[in-house]
Amino acid sequence: MERQVQPLAMNIKDTAPVIWKEIEKAERILLHLHPSPDPDSVGSALGMYHALRGLGKSVTVIGGDSPLPTFLSHLPGFEAIEPKNWSEIKLADFALFLILDAASLGMISHLGPVVFPLTLRTIVIDHHITNQEFAEVNLVAPEYPATAQILYELFSIWGVKLTHDIALCLFVGLWGDTLSFKIPATLPGTFAAAADLVKHAPDFAAAVFTIENNRTPEEFAFQALALNSLTVLPGGRVAYVAISNDALLSKGIKTSHLEGGGISNFIKSVRGWEIGACFIEIAPGQVKASFRTRDVTKFDLSRLATALGGGGHPAAAGVAFNSTLPQALDRFRKALCDLYPDLC
Repeated sequence: MERQVQPLAMNIKDTAPVIWKEIEKAERILLHLHPSPDPDSVGSALGMYHALRGLGKSVTVIGGDSPLPTFLSHLPGFEAIEPKNWSEIKLADFALFLILDAASLGMISHLGPVVFPLTLRTIVIDHHITNQEFAEVNLVAPEYPATAQILYELFSIWGVKLTHDIALCLFVGLWGDTLSFKIPATLPGTFAAAADLVKHAPDFAAAVFTIENNRTPEEFAFQALALNSLTVLPGGRVAYVAISNDALLSKGIKTSHLEGGGISNFIKSVRGWEIGACFIEIAPGQVKASFRTRDVTKFDLSRLATALGGGGHPAAAGVAFNSTLPQALDRFRKALCDLYPDLC
């Protein structure tokens, strides 16, 4: 029996034929991972990679700015990801760039300007409410908790048959961005999609186990550094950690060992701490920050991140600062107090 999926967002149904025509025309297609790639970025890119390869397309996936996330290296197709950033590829080699799970040009690369040549068709498929719709075709569905779920519905509309590899990659993306199906944006259709995906990928539990049990000693050292830097703002409802680049170097911690979002989630799990944040000086003058909240009805972190030049979701957002760590913290506290004075 064929899958019958009714899209929640009408723009998916309306835009699907437009995207499909572009895919049909293109022989060489480019995909990418966003900086600090998470399961949705990797799972969506690899799910699309397998689907396009099944259509006979020539597909290249680049890893982007960050080191490849080894905790996802067991996903099928991971070995095909080329460890290159935007500036290291020859754009003339591609007819179509499918930009998945990226809300802005900065989520393609922070390392330099991202300019699309006239010969390159561009399509955004994303679920971030802060998406800037910067491509020629933009499918943005913020109702969805993960880009992987949008792809699942697109594949159904297009008649793409789910293989084990497609299903496992999309499931991991869905599982990752819903925080194991716990965030409020998780939909009934999310569970329906997950149920269908695991029929095709019955080894999903082993894949999740590998992700959750794949830590390194350096990651524990990072967690210790982070928690030892804990600060609670005077109002007692916002807590954050801030780790300097010198502290990272002193412990031999590399960017591949950093887990800002995980620390932010851990902080906001404390009763009374409404917002948790993690600031990491990944290099001198470069700070990466992640924000999480336990109450999206009161605190929309996408607004906070946007005010600082970043983006994300109401429950989880982030930003990259080109500044010192103290300057980043000062900007954070000011923006937070401007938006939510009762927290300060």
